[in-house]
Amino acid sequence: MDYKTIEKDYGTNEDFKLLMAEAHKRGIIIITDLVLNHTSSEHPWFVDALTPGSAHENWYIWTTEMPTYRGPWGQQVWYKVGLRYYYALFWEKMPDLNYKNGAVTETMLDVTRYWLEDMGVDGFRLDAIRHLIEDGEVQANTPATHEWIKGFNRFVHTVNPQALLIGEVWDDTSEVIQYIGGKLDVAFEFDLAQAFLDSIWSGDSTALVETQKIILANYPKDQYAPFLTNHDQNRVMNALRSNWDSAKVAATLLLTNPGVPFIYYGEEIGMRGAKPDERIRTPMQWDASATAGFTTGKPWEDLSGNLEKVNVAAQSADAGSLLNHYRALIRLRAAHPALRAGDMALVESDSLKVYAALRYGEGEKILVVANLSEDVVSDYALSLASGPLKGIKGAQMLLGEGSPSAPGINAAGGFDAYAPLPTLLPKTALVIALK
Repeated sequence: MDYKTIEKDYGTNEDFKLLMAEAHKRGIIIITDLVLNHTSSEHPWFVDALTPGSAHENWYIWTTEMPTYRGPWGQQVWYKVGLRYYYALFWEKMPDLNYKNGAVTETMLDVTRYWLEDMGVDGFRLDAIRHLIEDGEVQANTPATHEWIKGFNRFVHTVNPQALLIGEVWDDTSEVIQYIGGKLDVAFEFDLAQAFLDSIWSGDSTALVETQKIILANYPKDQYAPFLTNHDQNRVMNALRSNWDSAKVAATLLLTNPGVPFIYYGEEIGMRGAKPDERIRTPMQWDASATAGFTTGKPWEDLSGNLEKVNVAAQSADAGSLLNHYRALIRLRAAHPALRAGDMALVESDSLKVYAALRYGEGEKILVVANLSEDVVSDYALSLASGPLKGIKGAQMLLGEGSPSAPGINAAGGFDAYAPLPTLLPKTALVIALK
């Protein structure tokens, strides 16, 4: 309804500026969601556009004849007002802006500059960016959308060369990749997110290995954002049927992966939540009090449940908790350049139950090994036909239990038939430094 004013329930623009200043003092950057595709139907622009011939009529998409086609997932996208129809991809209360109108682009660039310069944000998550400009029935990934984002990228980095642009391109990897390079700095990797969960849930590494091969072969280095679930999806603990060991494996794979990892709040303590959307956006559970330490008032949504265990205070006090597992992984990523910004080589396993990858760079070689299954695995062998390894004499466990052995290095800098531990326990992941 207003692109330049903080919603009053959340505070004021001055509050937001204070947030940015205090974050920057602590070395924290903040990016904010930028919804370019549509406005609220209560926005003054759309209210004006309801009158034929008004100043903002052409800021939205209108037709006098009801089109016969529906949206990309079979949804209604045309809504009648008077004798006309307007286009709203997501919901009748979210009419799409018309970027074929230069005035719309000019205005939204002004909005963008305002948040970068006046409000001090460090970049943007670009919501639903693949749907920006339609071409009739083609409602995603049009050439016009790609061209618009190219211009947007140039504009943003002229205002702030360090600004981060991350796009929500909810599509197959082959489509997401097209937005990288002069358009988005980073894009969310939806296929990888699904592969993480599918392989952990099934105990079979096939989906994850095949997806990783595509990603490693096609993305520019680190220009994607791995994640597990987001605000539009059922939560990780629902997807993994409340298996805490599976949740730890998922965290390990996420935070040892290349790219720019994102954690959806509550994943790190195992919050549950399934559609409708309100139930996957419940209050963060900070403690076991009646309102979970989230508020002294009444939350708009009830808590997600299991409050005694699923809260920050309880898990902070438990060395073996999911939260402390996330914290350990984040510390590892911060401490080891190979995990933070190194290269990745997939390691072949002769057991589909076992997934393995090598992260390397800055003089470090770190092996990640996960038993995705609910079985003890003792008949496995890992192989890397060729790689960056030489002079390896030992192995150190960075995360996990046991004393790993070092691999014998072959002439091509890899290894053959290597088992760092004789036995891998069910639903466990190890992070091993090769010395």
